Amino acid sequence: MKQIRFEKFGPPSQVAKCVTVDAVGEPSAWEVVVDIEAFPINPADLATLAGRYGSLPKLPAAIGMEAVGRVARCGEAVKDLQVGDRVMVTANNNWAQQRKVPAAAVHKLPADGDLHQFALMKVNPATALLLLEHDGQLKPKDWLIQNAPLSSVGRCIMQIARVQGLRTINVVRRPESIDHVKRFGGDVAVVDGPQLEQRVREAIKNQPLRLGLDAVAGTSTSRLAACLSEGSTIVNYGMLSGEECSVGGDQLIFRGIRLEGFWLSKRLNRMTLPQRTALYDAISEMIARKTLQFEVDSSFAMDEIAAALARAEEPGRSGKVIVSVAGQSA
Repeated sequence: MKQIRFEKFGPPSQVAKCVTVDAVGEPSAWEVVVDIEAFPINPADLATLAGRYGSLPKLPAAIGMEAVGRVARCGEAVKDLQVGDRVMVTANNNWAQQRKVPAAAVHKLPADGDLHQFALMKVNPATALLLLEHDGQLKPKDWLIQNAPLSSVGRCIMQIARVQGLRTINVVRRPESIDHVKRFGGDVAVVDGPQLEQRVREAIKNQPLRLGLDAVAGTSTSRLAACLSEGSTIVNYGMLSGEECSVGGDQLIFRGIRLEGFWLSKRLNRMTLPQRTALYDAISEMIARKTLQFEVDSSFAMDEIAAALARAEEPGRSGKVIVSVAGQSA
């Protein structure tokens, strides 16, 4: 069968190769074999190939955080899944024609629905939903503020917040991004820069602002902190600026602002199977109802992985790059 593998870290489009490997074999009692239909290219995959991710594999290695497919074979002890069920694989190393994994490492999906939408549900919407549920401190009509609202996670945050009755303030870099924010359900968009705090307070009429979601880090973290009410929390989940978070001691000491980090992989590992099931049930339901949707930029075949990765690295895309696997010969 075909699998994407890499033997060294480097430019993703140069180091990832589509190779032929041994078939996965028959499942044990509690395992399933999944025919992969499609997988997206995630920033974490690009960072792993480049050697810049928080957890790196021993080389040579397989790769792939996300994938969706159909159950091809079930172990004799597996009762909750049947051949033909569409599933999302929650394990990693999914860029392959087939995966053999524990039955607990797949999540059953609705029988119908958009394949590409389901392929994108493991990472970004889960990150968004867990960020919004941070400490259970937000209630309907509460405000939160985020930067990078037009990133993949940022778009999910706006859409899920609207479903939950929350209101979002979205900090953009350019005025022309404001209309795009509104298209994804953002309530307020403000341009970043000096006096951001004043513009935010005017926009929400000095209402409490208890949560800041930071994908950028650097000095952007400090500007978000200045917008928050006393005793509030910033959760940092990305470093798009390439810099460390910067928050002044006056914000932390005198205003009681808390700065926390969030890494989805670590959070998922701490969750029980029923908790993960509930998380992805909620996400798949929103996708099925089309209250949560993802933009797809382009689709490639598996043996076009170099071109797919090159496209995924290009700036200015409005959607995700998908690799279609179904129908390709081994």
